[in-house]
Amino acid sequence: MNTRYYDLRRGIVKAERRIAVLTERGEMWAQYNEYKAVHKQLAKVKPEKRELFEQRHSRELILYDAAARYLKELKASGEEITPKEWRREIDLLAAQKQVDSIDMKAMREELKAVERLRKAADQLARQERDKSHDRGPER
Repeated sequence: MNTRYYDLRRGIVKAERRIAVLTERGEMWAQYNEYKAVHKQLAKVKPEKRELFEQRHSRELILYDAAARYLKELKASGEEITPKEWRREIDLLAAQKQVDSIDMKAMREELKAVERLRKAADQLARQERDKSHDRGPER
C-alpha cells in the first residue's frame, strides 16, 4: 500500500512540474503575441522618431524580446511551438492529477486504518508476552 501511495505522490509531483513548464510556455506564447504588434510598429517608425517610440514602449518591447528569445531557445532545443498541444496536455495532466489526488486521499484513510490495526496487534502481542513473563515457570 505504501508503495502505491508514494507512486501516486511521485506521479502528482511529476505532473505538477510538467504543468508548470507548459504553463510557462503558454504564458510566453501569449506574451509574444500580445506585444508582436508593437514590435512590428517599431520597424515602421522613421529613424528620427525611433528612440522616442522605444522609450514610450520600452516595457512592451522588453517583454516581446524576452518572449521571442524564450521561444527561439525552445525551438533551438528541438521543441515545437504548439500552444494548443500544450493546453491539451495541461488539461490531461490536471485531470489525471485530480484522479490521483482522490485515490491518494482514500488510500491515506486506508493506511491510517491499517496502522491502527498494526498498533493494536503489537499492543496485544506485548500484553501476551508480558503475561507469560509474569507467570514465570510453573512448578
